[in-house]
Amino acid sequence: MKKIGFVTTNRVLAQSLAASVKEYPDLEFELFLLLNLKQAIIDAEVMRIDVAIIDLVEDALKDCEELALFCEMLRQSVPNCRIMLLVPQESKNDRSTAMNVVMKKAADDYVFYDVSLDYLLAKLLAL
Repeated sequence: MKKIGFVTTNRVLAQSLAASVKEYPDLEFELFLLLNLKQAIIDAEVMRIDVAIIDLVEDALKDCEELALFCEMLRQSVPNCRIMLLVPQESKNDRSTAMNVVMKKAADDYVFYDVSLDYLLAKLLAL
């Protein structure tokens, strides 16, 4: 069972993703909603997640250095955790931030909000 932590404050999006993942039991994903950014790293460590999806809608994570630091702290707490960023495609700053954080190897990959659920699940399987 692959444990996935979804770091976001967007409850509607988080609950929708959780409901969608439950529709695919063959994937053997267990989704944890990490809705408190200040506690997300501790929660990820306690739950021993395998993959973290970080929603860039968070104002606290808009800055490249802040996001990279958050990802590095997550990696220190959960060393084998893979990190994927969920990025709003219409924001040039967010796209640039995501690319820079991945190039720094603080995160493993990113996807845009407008990808299909099938694509997102395939990316999660690949991580």
